[in-house]
Amino acid sequence: MKLKLTHKVFIFSLALVSLVIVGGIYINNNYLEDFYSDRRIAQIKEVRKKLSKGVPTVEELETYAQKYNITIDMMSRINPRRLEGGRLDQNNRSLGREQIDERRPMERGPFDKKTRRLERYKLDENNEGNRITNHRGMEHLEYYKLLPTGQFITLRISMDSIESTVGIVNEFYIYEGIAILIGSLFFVYIFSLHITRPIIALNSIIKRMVNMDFSYRTNIKSGDELEELGGNINFLSSELEKNIGQLKLSNIKLKNEVEKRKKIDELRKEFIASVTHEIKTPVTVINTHAEMLLYDLIENKEEGKEYLKTIMSEGNSISTLLNELIKLIKLEEKIVDIEINKLDLFGLLREESFKYKIDLGKKNVSLILNLEEGLVALGDDFKIRQVINNLLSNGVSYVENGGELRINLETIKNKARIEIINTGSSIPEEKLENIWKPFYRVETSRNRKYGGTGLGLTIVNGILERHRSEFGVKNIENGIKFWFTLEKVSKEV
Repeated sequence: MKLKLTHKVFIFSLALVSLVIVGGIYINNNYLEDFYSDRRIAQIKEVRKKLSKGVPTVEELETYAQKYNITIDMMSRINPRRLEGGRLDQNNRSLGREQIDERRPMERGPFDKKTRRLERYKLDENNEGNRITNHRGMEHLEYYKLLPTGQFITLRISMDSIESTVGIVNEFYIYEGIAILIGSLFFVYIFSLHITRPIIALNSIIKRMVNMDFSYRTNIKSGDELEELGGNINFLSSELEKNIGQLKLSNIKLKNEVEKRKKIDELRKEFIASVTHEIKTPVTVINTHAEMLLYDLIENKEEGKEYLKTIMSEGNSISTLLNELIKLIKLEEKIVDIEINKLDLFGLLREESFKYKIDLGKKNVSLILNLEEGLVALGDDFKIRQVINNLLSNGVSYVENGGELRINLETIKNKARIEIINTGSSIPEEKLENIWKPFYRVETSRNRKYGGTGLGLTIVNGILERHRSEFGVKNIENGIKFWFTLEKVSKEV
């Protein structure tokens, strides 16, 4: 079973508290009694030292006894036979014994039942000593001293009381340890949460970063390394978000570029196929008619002249196609510069439309001009004339016999809008977007019924894009409308 970090910290902290409590119990059981005994002995020695400075009064003895919890006895004189050792003078006599008044009644001391003799006090060179005695059925530690005045003082503490006190202290410590252990459960849990909560938060944010989610930030205010780590992770998240965002944009651009190049390659293939198709027909006609002339398969000179006219016509078609291709390539590669000047659209449209009166007359088509006088716009005069001619040529080719060709010029939203409308059959909606493609004809057979190179509208598209114009084509009732806009200006500009 996998433990969470909070549980691990909780268990470890609780184990540490338990170890401290158990260690305290062990130390108390093994060392407290010796320590307490040493401290009590030090107290007795301190009292004995104070009493050696002079003859103590009864009040002083009571004070020392109560303060240090010891039993103090002072004998005014003691039987010399109960003394052993002590500091001697120059005649090798015990100083203590000489100062004893032997006429006073002797105090009886402890009696040794085995030897049937009184126990003797062994004195060192300072006329003091200690021993362990059995007093009233209990062991006592006894310190004694023979004062220069001949008085004999004993200080006694019970060894059983020491053991009893240590036992009570140890028992209390066990209860205290249990209480501390139980009470520490809450504090250890809070402590584990305080330690692990920032780490868990950081871990959560890092998991989100792995899943490319950089929207979350840490808010650790611990004032330590965790807060510094949180700040570093926030910085790392921001940098990754920024860099990955830039990388995504680069990938999108690269993808678009790849798709664009792929589309261009497809268009290029289609373009080459279209060019091949458009050139193949006149070349075939030229070859056929040239062979007829070469092998003298004609019946008369007039027929030969017709063959030569056909060859010249098809040659002109190829030349025109190549010229149109050159124009288109220059537009796409932006080789041709656009020279922006003021254009009198009213005069320009009247002038260009006049060129098609003969062709319109042959089809009995009415030319209707609805032009706003004095309208001036910005554009390249040659290129805009080319656009208008291509659109008029397209309209003349597809207008129905006895129909109308209408040219409108008006101002809409501070822009000059030119519309060329011809009556006739409409274009299927799904094919409207394709008419700007090179060599595209609405007829899928790509017949050459209406003449032209198939590049006119493509060139119109390129020129108007270079002018940043809005343009389009739309089916209307019983006809088709082509339109485009130019930036309108006043005559004074």
